[in-house]
Amino acid sequence: MLLAVKNIGIEGPGLWEKVMAEKGVEYRVVEAYEEDVPTDPEPFSHVLILGGPMSANEEDEHPFLSRELELIRACVEVDKPLLGICLGSQLIAKALGSSVYPAPVKEIGWHTVELTRPAAMDFLFSFMPREITVFQWHGETFDLPHHSVRLAASEVCANQAFRFKNHIYGLQFHLEVTQGMVNTWKEAYKDELREEGAAIPSFLPDPRTSSISWEFFSRFLQLPRSRQ
Repeated sequence: MLLAVKNIGIEGPGLWEKVMAEKGVEYRVVEAYEEDVPTDPEPFSHVLILGGPMSANEEDEHPFLSRELELIRACVEVDKPLLGICLGSQLIAKALGSSVYPAPVKEIGWHTVELTRPAAMDFLFSFMPREITVFQWHGETFDLPHHSVRLAASEVCANQAFRFKNHIYGLQFHLEVTQGMVNTWKEAYKDELREEGAAIPSFLPDPRTSSISWEFFSRFLQLPRSRQ
């Protein structure tokens, strides 16, 4: 069974729920803002930590983030397959000892990221083209954790994706989004859009993005379970 941790109601697994349904993968969604996040990953085959508008440094305002950090450290300890998206990737970086801080520019909307050379040899990324169009919505970034491998970068954010060991992945961008999720976020976060002067197209700019997302998560589900 896969564990998916939600930090806000409107940021769920999205397209990946369909992937799990097709492949017969059982999963449990924990709403961190309403229930305790498990800190022991042993009952789960894989762990997915999703995004949210809060900062990874706001543990005082959002105490559930402390439990997520504990869960991440436990996943690292037992080599549990773990994938963090946006805030989730920042929490993984923080749990691994890196700093999380405001990015020079907010990335909001559809942007291009470029895969690195190591990505061509990575199981989750090797099938992708050198450049992909992905959905972004973040104002913070992080230092690349020690002993990790950078897998994707952009002009304004050097650390778009990374791997730690063989089972731990962080993505700054949102491969899981559906068009419906994008429309919901545009409405829910419209004040931020107005402040930033950002405009998000009401369509998916690159039709390959959904198929890339589907294959990526399918591969994540193939990662071997932990050594525990």
